[in-house]
Amino acid sequence: MKGYPVASNHSRPLRRTTMKIGLFTEFSYPGKSERQVYADVLAQIAVADELGYDFFSTTESYGKDEFSCSPFPLGLYVAAAQRSRKIHFLTGIISVPIHHPAILASEVAAADLLTEGRIMVGLGRGHPWVLNRVGVNPGESKARFEEGIRMLVTILSCAYIESLQGTFWRLSDFRLSPPPVQQPHPPLYVAAATTPDSAIFAGSIGQGLVQPGYLGIPLALVCELTALYRNHLPGRASSDVVLGVHLHVASNREQAITNGALALATQADVFLRSSQSRPNLSGVKEAYATKSESRKAFEKLSTPEKARRAVADESPDIMAVWGTPEDCIEKIKYYAECLRPEQLMLNIASGRLGQEKALASMRLFAEEVMPALRGL
Repeated sequence: MKGYPVASNHSRPLRRTTMKIGLFTEFSYPGKSERQVYADVLAQIAVADELGYDFFSTTESYGKDEFSCSPFPLGLYVAAAQRSRKIHFLTGIISVPIHHPAILASEVAAADLLTEGRIMVGLGRGHPWVLNRVGVNPGESKARFEEGIRMLVTILSCAYIESLQGTFWRLSDFRLSPPPVQQPHPPLYVAAATTPDSAIFAGSIGQGLVQPGYLGIPLALVCELTALYRNHLPGRASSDVVLGVHLHVASNREQAITNGALALATQADVFLRSSQSRPNLSGVKEAYATKSESRKAFEKLSTPEKARRAVADESPDIMAVWGTPEDCIEKIKYYAECLRPEQLMLNIASGRLGQEKALASMRLFAEEVMPALRGL
């Protein structure tokens, strides 16, 4: 495999604990009803808990889309906690610009209480079309995102706030109730798919970083953003990188590649069709069509044949791990050497991949791949 610069700054402390391994789904539902996809995701979480996965993640989106039907991931996690014992839950991601920080902090704290301390909070700027739908100017997303996260950290960390004034939000005479189980607050992560500013911001506030490499983002860019994050961590703050990769494992290599290509291509196609069908809003087509790296990736992967060819020709630059257990161990070890992530997030259930194939891949990974990765 061709080499890339290692994305770790050795002057910064990297966590030496066993690498945590979790799952992610975009909550897309091509060919399914919303009711069916909720049943499928809850079943995936229950199986993941039994198999020993450390966390499960899904996104937040508002309005009807094949892209996702997940407006309330914290509510999903409260329900899932009633049928699981240990697995933690990462919001991947909450769109900070559309949430008042005091309301978001209250919902996070209540969910942490109801799940007995199992919430992990992933935060991001959100999809531009979602911001437009709810009347938030996408041009303000960066400023709202940074102010919202700073205020959220303050609210979660302070016993009482007499007054807190920002450009977009303000609050007074506020005491968080109930308090979260995890103190001083649940772990926080900032998503950075293609934007250096988001990676730098995550490091500067000393929180974790989510790198969604399963979106087809080039490995070189993922390495660059991870290095920027670590280079901006303050003082002795520890790195906490959650690296997302697309994955399908099967005992037969050809079967794994066929299933992986179907899952990734049909997910990329959902993103592409979603963006291309957007009306012009605020004078700009506010969608993935305006984000060059994301658009290039989705176009390159938008059919199973294209996805298969792109992954074969450009691996490891496209972070899709498809193959036998031995193949997957080798490829993930390569990414671990490049990026040294503290946590690994696998996108198995995606696009039109059937539930049984997703569950079979989850099981085989837990049985034959996960044990070899725990010491990385």
